[in-house]
Amino acid sequence: MKEGKDIDKLFKDGLENPDLPFNDLDWDSLEEKLHPSPKRRVVPLMWLTAVAGIAALLLVVFLLAKPSADQSKNNLVKARTEKNKNIDKPLNDKPNLIKKPSDENASAKNGGESLLAGNNNTDKAANRQNTAETQFVEKIFTKIMEAGSDPGNQLVNVIYKPEIRTETEPIAFETQNLVLAPAHGKIAKIKEPIFKKKSRLILSILAAPDLTSVQKSGQSSLSGGFGLEATLILTKKLSVTTGASYAKKIYNSDFSLYKPNTDYVFGVTPSNIHANCDVLDIPLNLNYKVFDNRRNSISVSTGLSSYLMLKEKYSFSYTGTYQGPQDFEVKNENQHYLGIANIGLEFQHKINRNLSISAKPFMKIPLTNIGYGNTRLSSTGVAVSVNMNLFRKN
Repeated sequence: MKEGKDIDKLFKDGLENPDLPFNDLDWDSLEEKLHPSPKRRVVPLMWLTAVAGIAALLLVVFLLAKPSADQSKNNLVKARTEKNKNIDKPLNDKPNLIKKPSDENASAKNGGESLLAGNNNTDKAANRQNTAETQFVEKIFTKIMEAGSDPGNQLVNVIYKPEIRTETEPIAFETQNLVLAPAHGKIAKIKEPIFKKKSRLILSILAAPDLTSVQKSGQSSLSGGFGLEATLILTKKLSVTTGASYAKKIYNSDFSLYKPNTDYVFGVTPSNIHANCDVLDIPLNLNYKVFDNRRNSISVSTGLSSYLMLKEKYSFSYTGTYQGPQDFEVKNENQHYLGIANIGLEFQHKINRNLSISAKPFMKIPLTNIGYGNTRLSSTGVAVSVNMNLFRKN
């Protein structure tokens, strides 16, 4: 126990008064262990060496493979220098670069003759051949240098293409007479396409209120009619209209303007006459279009109408106490063919391709006496119609 107490006291005294030296490196090591920093990956030296070697190899290949502009210029200058040297040399010193096939054939045909001619003829023939070859080579080099291309390639093309003939000069296209020879024989006529044109017919349903009066009477009465009309298109601007309409002609006038063809004598002269007539109006008009656009058009028309008097009823009025005949009626006794002049101005509006509407102010002027009473009957009104295209031009 005593020994144990001494051990406890020893530990107690050691912890209360520790005599440990302070070292900063130990604290740094402890902090590094508690908070370790991320390790950086170190690229091996072998990889760096390999990348540097590949880059150097690519650089060498690029420098070796890239054509040098200075080298091409040197080649061109060298070729020009050689050309000048060849021109300055004597004719016999120029190399025999090309041997034309024509020369070989000539030498083959004339072989026997050249052997018999002796040494003088042989020397002359050789000199002429060398002269021709020299001129041929000079022309080739001149053309190559004028073209400004690689003389080596041009020379190879000339050497391996013996069909080139130096005696042929380039053709100047400006001096050619490029005239085509005329064709012989009959030239087939091209027939114009034939288009079958169908006349376009317009059917109109109309209503025409008007004011009817006897000339010089000074009185007008409301009348009107309705009917059907057909318009035949002749040209782009001209058309013809005809049809039939049933009309009421109502008018009042002085009895002095009433001049019937009869022997009857009124005992007491009426002061006024009232007429109510049923008329069949048959017009024949020529229309001219003065304005036309995509939707609207304006046309003027003129023509003649025939009045067929279906029924005429007349009423008489008196001013005095004595009364004479009151009514008189006539049926189907008076027809006036082309006895009425028509003047009109039509405004048309297209609704769609086959339908349109129009308004037509008109005047009907008598050219003859109308009806049983032989009166100068005139009308002024407006015809409103709906128009339908039945047939169109192909």
